[in-house]
Amino acid sequence: MPRLGVLAILLSLWVMPDIARTAEPFRVCLDPANPPLSMAEGERHGIYYEIAERLAARMERPLDVVWWPTDIGKRAIRLKLLSGECRAMFGVPFVQGLMGPKLQVAGPLLDLGYALVFRAERELASIDDLRGLRVAVVFNTPAQNALATLEGVESVTVREPEQALDRLLGGEVDAAFVWDVVAGWYDRTRAKGRLHVVAVEGPRLRWQSAIGVPRKADALRERLQLLLGEMRDVIDYVAKTYGYGHDARIAWRWLETGALEGEEGQKRGRRSGSSADGARKAGREEREVLPAILEAEVRDGRRLFDAVLGCAHCHGPSAAAPDRARDLRLMRRRYGERWSDVYWKTVMEGRTVTRSGLVMPAWADAASRAQLEAIRRFLATLQE
Repeated sequence: MPRLGVLAILLSLWVMPDIARTAEPFRVCLDPANPPLSMAEGERHGIYYEIAERLAARMERPLDVVWWPTDIGKRAIRLKLLSGECRAMFGVPFVQGLMGPKLQVAGPLLDLGYALVFRAERELASIDDLRGLRVAVVFNTPAQNALATLEGVESVTVREPEQALDRLLGGEVDAAFVWDVVAGWYDRTRAKGRLHVVAVEGPRLRWQSAIGVPRKADALRERLQLLLGEMRDVIDYVAKTYGYGHDARIAWRWLETGALEGEEGQKRGRRSGSSADGARKAGREEREVLPAILEAEVRDGRRLFDAVLGCAHCHGPSAAAPDRARDLRLMRRRYGERWSDVYWKTVMEGRTVTRSGLVMPAWADAASRAQLEAIRRFLATLQE
């Protein structure tokens, strides 16, 4: 009997399900080089990785990570998530319908965006305080586009946010306008708490991340959505251990033509020169007299400019270019009442010599006259 009892115990152990071995893995896609959100190398693997660990534990499933660069955006989603190689991808935008019905999202995960970063001894009372300062900013980002709308700022362009922060710490610039989560991690690991991080609230400057899952994974999405709600405090704690957080917040309505923050900014606007005042007045008058029937055309012009024809690629979203040479909101100021003629000549014939040094292609064969007129109407509402 004793031998039978031992045999029965051994047999039960052999057939007993082992959750760690038999449960379907929680297989997630993470970027291998996106600190502090996810990192394949190092002692810690990032905010998203540690959140994924906790989610897997609550679902009683082992975590399996597929490391894959996510900076290629929708292509990464198609290649890894929608192909079935992983079941969840961390860091997709918290936007329903991002890829039509193919993608579902659970979230929000983190609130992310751009921040103005200063050395600890300097604080920001208003956006006007940036005038006269040297500000490092990453090339071709919404932060650069926003900075281009503020006169009196010396913009120092870099390729990576860490380069901007290096220059700030080294005293080469007075501020950096970079991704807030990177600034917090940099402050924790390299600046050792010497930086002052001010989150900037404004158009295209803040967004929320989420977890993306395939269309048919309804049960997984619902489970993740429930767990994210239950784990809100845990998620916040994990993010803080990586230095994520803000010392202050400020609003900047930079896409509103001439929008300035604070009373001093309003006073500066009133003290501007008579020619600039006349140009702005002319722009307002044209906006006021646009017939209601053309409102739809103006809206269509914005859509064509920002998304369909891709004008925003060089000239910035809503024509707020990263440098003044490409800022189409200044056409009336440059050319006066001839600005419409200059517009038509340029879009129809193109330009090989421009203020910015870039080539402007001709659009006569690529867009219809009606489309180009809609864009002109849209630009008319932006002239200063």
